[in-house]
Amino acid sequence: MNLPIIHQGESFAALVSLGCAKNLVDSEIMLPQILALGYRLATDPAKASLIVVNTCGFLESAVEEAIETILDLSSLKTTGMCTQLVVAGCMVQRYGKKLLDLLPEVDIFLGTSHYGKLKEILLASRNGNPRKLWISTPRWLHSSQTPRLRSTLPFSAYVKIADGCSNHCTYCMIPHLRGPYRSRSIQDIVREATILVSEGVKEINLIAQDTTAFGMDRQNEGELIPLLEQLDDIPHLEWIRILYVYPDRVTPLLLQTMAQSRKVVPYLDIPLQHSVPSILNAMRRKGSFVNPEKLIDLIRKHIPAMVLRTSFIVGFPGETDQDFLDLLGFVERMKFQHVGVFAFSPEIGTRAAKMAHQVPLEKKEQRRHTLLEMQREISRQCLQKYIGQTLRVLIEGFHPETELLLTGRLAVQAPEVDGSVIITAGEAQRGDIVQAEVTSAHDYDLEAEIVTSS
Repeated sequence: MNLPIIHQGESFAALVSLGCAKNLVDSEIMLPQILALGYRLATDPAKASLIVVNTCGFLESAVEEAIETILDLSSLKTTGMCTQLVVAGCMVQRYGKKLLDLLPEVDIFLGTSHYGKLKEILLASRNGNPRKLWISTPRWLHSSQTPRLRSTLPFSAYVKIADGCSNHCTYCMIPHLRGPYRSRSIQDIVREATILVSEGVKEINLIAQDTTAFGMDRQNEGELIPLLEQLDDIPHLEWIRILYVYPDRVTPLLLQTMAQSRKVVPYLDIPLQHSVPSILNAMRRKGSFVNPEKLIDLIRKHIPAMVLRTSFIVGFPGETDQDFLDLLGFVERMKFQHVGVFAFSPEIGTRAAKMAHQVPLEKKEQRRHTLLEMQREISRQCLQKYIGQTLRVLIEGFHPETELLLTGRLAVQAPEVDGSVIITAGEAQRGDIVQAEVTSAHDYDLEAEIVTSS
């Protein structure tokens, strides 16, 4: 995602953010640090003398994308006005010193441990400090007082309630990339949310590597519940969405809190990763003792209208043909509305990369395609249930392909990752929440006509 470009007089700077929403928040925190050096917003990246790339390093495919992006932007040192190229984020945290020789075009590298210090690092560089690599164990955690320039739509925001991870799944680099799990205080998060609402935000998406672990680093298990209760009391906030919850921490009390809330939407993003106990054990998922089917039944018992997003890894070492068939059967029975599917990637530095019985790449890709095709039909079936219903839709603006149509989202459609609602009749402004009658369903999107403003 290209974030706002900034300039100072005749000098420009650009920030390019790659990866997840959590990374995007980091980028939004880096932007004001550049602004604090006296820069203003502008539009032309080809004129940038300073370019900052915030990278993802979770999977090898993300690293390849980052390197390609960096090399493309580094060409502006000869064809454009770039005099300083800075690379930040997870890829730097993962590879460290190896990048110095791999990417000599880059002037400064800073890991996830140092994105909060971008301003002082740039100042040090201006003052002649030759240090190129800034990296240590990530410990820093931003607060409501940390300057942030949001790049999302004005009425929607991500609120990162914690950073890092202490789960140590065998396939995952996150504890190395982000450091140990550390939570913000409830008071500070509520303060940030209140500020966001005062700026016109109607929808808040709570994010962390594991939102349900909120408070556990302070030995306060279950702190997510009082956080939700306090956020629920913020005037003029419409929707609160919880992303990235861990299966073994979805408790009856959490579900009761969601059911009683006026603003927490009936939506959960639960990365189950698999349904077969032996695979979950090999993944070292802490929730491997939780029966996924019973968990979904529990959730729907408490909140029948709950919409679920999950993700699965296919082709994990030792996954047999029968294991995959069991996973297909599980997905068919559960009827998840939103599913992401990833072919297992043996990331160097993880335990899973060294495991026996690695699944061939071709078979992994076949399994991924098969599961996605099944989910496409399930998604259409789920969406067809909305036809004829009048639902609240948050209008995001014109359809990307034509200004004759508007597009928006239901409360149970998260930004960026889920489908959308295409408005085929009626008028509204971006940021309005309207009542719209659903008229048809596609594989991932709905069509609707506005009935009245809400």
